[in-house]
Amino acid sequence: MIFSLFDSRKPGDLGLGQVFRLYNRDVLKSDKLLPNYEELGAWDKGFSDHYNAKLKNLVDDFEQKRVTAATAARNKLLWLTPFFFIIPIIGINLTIWELNEHDESNGLGVIFAALSFGAIFWYIKRSILVYQNSIKEKIFPQILEFIGDFKFSTEVPSQVKKFEKSGLIPAFSVETNEDQITGKYKGVQLQLFETHLQKWKYRGKRSRLVTVFNGLIINLSMNKNFTGKTIIKQDRGSVTNWFGNKFSGLENIKLEDPKFEEIFEVYSTDQIEARYLLTVSFMERLLDLADIFDKAEIQLCFEDNHLLIIIPLRKPIFEPGPITEPENFIDDAQSLLKEMHLICQIVDILKLNMKLNL
Repeated sequence: MIFSLFDSRKPGDLGLGQVFRLYNRDVLKSDKLLPNYEELGAWDKGFSDHYNAKLKNLVDDFEQKRVTAATAARNKLLWLTPFFFIIPIIGINLTIWELNEHDESNGLGVIFAALSFGAIFWYIKRSILVYQNSIKEKIFPQILEFIGDFKFSTEVPSQVKKFEKSGLIPAFSVETNEDQITGKYKGVQLQLFETHLQKWKYRGKRSRLVTVFNGLIINLSMNKNFTGKTIIKQDRGSVTNWFGNKFSGLENIKLEDPKFEEIFEVYSTDQIEARYLLTVSFMERLLDLADIFDKAEIQLCFEDNHLLIIIPLRKPIFEPGPITEPENFIDDAQSLLKEMHLICQIVDILKLNMKLNL
């Protein structure tokens, strides 16, 4: 149970590499930044004007905050560095004491070391998190304003259970959510947030939490119901697909796009509706979406008036740049705009399909 605290990372956790880079005093250097936003494609066309009007004048203020936070974190790191050597020594001595007293070890020394190092890094990273959350709360909404009427929130209540009906959510015991975007795009209600799902795993008298999903959930509420249920899942091989088809009661749908067929499997209760929905344009956008998230194993469910999209993530996406580098919001804006552009394109294609065919 104790080790589950350190076995996995929830969305938004900071890597230790960012902490150890604080040993380099150069991370505190800061020249006056004069950034210019360079538009890269259709997905950020016109954003340079928005950047100049809404974000550019905030760069120097947040750069000062970055240096202040980095200085505080670095001072904590330097002050606590001796404990990196003291803690293992204490842990080893606790283990030796246990073996002498009980002829076996219950891991007291390891538990002590894990809890001590965890507390140290939490204390150091607290300064970093305050700074990074201020960017999320003040800068991300300014970026989203360019796209439409969207809200960004770092605090997200538990809500994953309402998506279990799709069959795409694994069984879980603990849910941790953060970084949610909500709003409307062309009449479609959009919600997306990062979630970390864990399940208790029991082995004899011991138990620990294991990660069953770490990623992004996107829920699109359309203004028209789907008549059936259509599932798009990653192609995991014929045996797995056969069992998935058998127990879900859905029919396997074969499509004409060989590239899409090679990556995804489609199941539906309504073959005609599935073919209307999965046009070439839609499948191209879905492949693009998988690519932008490091070729993630994306899964979708069309049911009632919702499209649910599940995207596993290797790392959190709604995170500002590292505290060890100057911040000008350009990389943050480019990532967020590109991701949201693809999601909005999916909405455009679905609305067109429903208008013409359903």
